[in-house]
Order: sequence, then structure tokens, then C-alpha cells
Amino acid sequence: MRHHVQNGSLAHTLIKAIGMTGVFLFSGRNVSRALWKAEKWGREFENKKWREVKKSLNELKHRGLVSLTFKSDGIFEARITKKGKEIVRKIDFDDLQIIKPNRWDERWRMVIFDIPNKMHKHRLALTQKLRNLGFQMIQKSVWVHPYPCDEEIMVVRKFYNVDPYVTYIETAHVEDEDVWREKFDLEFKRR
Repeated sequence: MRHHVQNGSLAHTLIKAIGMTGVFLFSGRNVSRALWKAEKWGREFENKKWREVKKSLNELKHRGLVSLTFKSDGIFEARITKKGKEIVRKIDFDDLQIIKPNRWDERWRMVIFDIPNKMHKHRLALTQKLRNLGFQMIQKSVWVHPYPCDEEIMVVRKFYNVDPYVTYIETAHVEDEDVWREKFDLEFKRR
């Protein structure tokens, strides 16, 4: 699935901001004035022209990702739609990363899976995501990573709907550890 909002664009930032709370309110009688007042929205918009913000919001509305409403009290409301929530979910998934700690805890994280053939596309997507997260393949369905990532793997399993077929393991030892330390550019044990 390809999401409809270009990564890094103003529309991308707006849909994520609206998606965090589900609704965003501006005060003012018209969009331009409301958006002008919303300048305190964050540093990200300091250098943006508010016409661009208005254009991006209208683009998101046209795509059915947000609804824009003027309230009788002069409040302008931007609300995330069901379709918009799906896009935000996909954007968040695309941004998923494994954070490298300052110091490695000398434990290995392994993902092992046995996904049925009827779910071949899910298996391919899972392996591509593992690769993108920095995992290295030990065997076709066994992948390893040196840093804590149980929460990230839980998200990936659920996103691809393969939870029952995937196992996450933490271990202190892997065979040929020096090879894996080298692949991940980790310090070698002093003997």
C-alpha cells in the first residue's frame, strides 16, 4: 500500500499533527485568518507561507483525509477521517525505527517466523521491513539484531497480521558471534 501524502511535505506534517489528536481547532472567521492565528502551532510552520498550509489542508480535504468545518462561534475545525487515520497509521509505520542505545547490552534479538504459503505477500513484506529496520538474515526465516526492539517487532507483527506465526527471542549468545559483531560494527569481546 502506498500512502497518498508525500513524506516530508507540509501535507504530511499536517495530517500527522491532526492525526495525533483526531481534531485540530483554529479560531477565526475564515481559513486564512484561522491559519494565521495558528502560527503558534509550532516551529515547523514558522517559515511556511500560510497560503501553503491552506492549500495543503484543502488538498487533504479533497483526498478525503480530513474534514474542514466552520463552527458558528468562528472556530475552524480540521478533523481526521477514517481514511486519514489509515494514512497516519501507515506513515507512523513507515517511520518506525530501532533506536541504537549508547552502549550495547551484549544481548541478541532474534525474529523467527513460519508464515503459511497462502500469506506469501505478508512474508515478503515482513522480511523487507526487518531488513529496513537493520536486521541481518541468519536463515530465510531467522533474523537477528543487537538492540532492544520487542515493541517495534510487536507493531510489525500486528501491522502485517502475522502475529501467530512470528516469535521474538532475546539471547546472550549466537553461534559465530564474532561474525555478527562485525556485521553490526560492534566491539569484539576481549579474551
